[in-house]
Amino acid sequence: MVERINSFPDFKDSFGDKRIEKRAEQVLNKLTIGRIGNIRQIAETEAEQKSFYRLFNNESFNEKAIESSIVNRCGELCKGRHVLCILDSTEFNLSSQQGRIKPSSGLGKTTKKGILGFMMHSSLVIDANAGSALGYSYIKTWDRKEDSLDKYKRKYSQLPIEKKESYKWIESANQSKTLLNQSSKITIVADRESDIYDLLAIVPEPTVHLLIRSKSNRKIAEGGNLTDHLDGLPVMHNYQLEVRGDIRKNIDKRTALMDLKWAKVTIKKAVGCKNKTLPDNQGLYVVEANETNRNGGIYWRILTTHPVTSSEEAMQIIEWYKQRWYIEQIHRLLKKDGFKIESSQLEQGWAIRKLTLLAMMAVLRILQMMLAYEDDNEQPIDEIFNKEEQQCLSVLNEQLQGQTDKLKNTSKHNTLKWATWIIARLGGWKGYQSQRKPGPIALQKGLAKFYHVFEGWSMFQKFQKNVSTQ
Repeated sequence: MVERINSFPDFKDSFGDKRIEKRAEQVLNKLTIGRIGNIRQIAETEAEQKSFYRLFNNESFNEKAIESSIVNRCGELCKGRHVLCILDSTEFNLSSQQGRIKPSSGLGKTTKKGILGFMMHSSLVIDANAGSALGYSYIKTWDRKEDSLDKYKRKYSQLPIEKKESYKWIESANQSKTLLNQSSKITIVADRESDIYDLLAIVPEPTVHLLIRSKSNRKIAEGGNLTDHLDGLPVMHNYQLEVRGDIRKNIDKRTALMDLKWAKVTIKKAVGCKNKTLPDNQGLYVVEANETNRNGGIYWRILTTHPVTSSEEAMQIIEWYKQRWYIEQIHRLLKKDGFKIESSQLEQGWAIRKLTLLAMMAVLRILQMMLAYEDDNEQPIDEIFNKEEQQCLSVLNEQLQGQTDKLKNTSKHNTLKWATWIIARLGGWKGYQSQRKPGPIALQKGLAKFYHVFEGWSMFQKFQKNVSTQ
């Protein structure tokens, strides 16, 4: 096996055991190559398979240490940048493995009745200006105890926010602030579930902003509520939004005609807020985007601490909010369309959760290539592929290019966009300039194939070097 230098955060000094660190690196490489979260399928020998199982069952190889090794590198990369921290939660359904998984081993209830699994909350970090993915500023997995009482019996509504599962939004935002404190600016981006007064009042700072999709029709100090206030405003701007099609969600590709409004408001503290130390009012801006050419179409009401006084600033808020699509792709690649974590054959829930964390690192590379192909604001290739990998990519590029200009890799040599074209071609993408940009599944397949090729290419280079020195 060729030892490959990984451009991702390594596991050095993460577990206090060099053998565990080395084995973790091996599993991560195998996940990337194998494209699936099944230890039996990614291991090459029975001995290797057993060593991987021992790793995941080793208590020293713990979730907290894995999480720390993933997020720490991100803090270094974000120095001096304005970054978007995109927060989201997802759950993993392990019910199909229920007979195999040992009870009380890290799995529990999910939001769907009768479904066994675990939860994950994370923060994906995107460069707000360049649009490149830099890593994660927060990752946490947990299980809901199967014997826990329901919300009504626990008097959930009377609990302080710190005792509720929804505290994850505040915790992840605060950890991101601490980790990324050398960034020039941080914008926390999250969906409707995060519309909590505690978050709106606790998190903002001069260099830390919020961009939250509104769920509640909050009362405002200006009188009435948000809905009435916005309904009374004229449309201030119109724009067209290209909507991606999604067969899974029965969404057709279309052009949405959007009306845009914005205003400065002062929201009142929610009656149900238990934190008596928070102010009674919080000044924010609200941006409303409403699709007019489709019944039940797109409707976004976004609360933000960024000043919004023009159509350009309002459109910037919309563009930043649209970046949420990328963390949804992270979750998609972890599940059915990618690493198939929900089909893992591991017998311990804890082990599956640790496997998921490693897969998060493998998925990040795929996302980085996707973003690099979006436009010319590329992430440096050296953050993704090392020098030897770049040399191998150059050889493959010559083989994959066609004879006509329509099938040429037109991106600047040795940029991440250039590398993405090659990886996508290996994954089955046709490569024509008129074709749709490569998607995450094609890139995942291509990346796996590339590392198989790279392994053989590296061995050949080493063989040639040995022959020439004899």
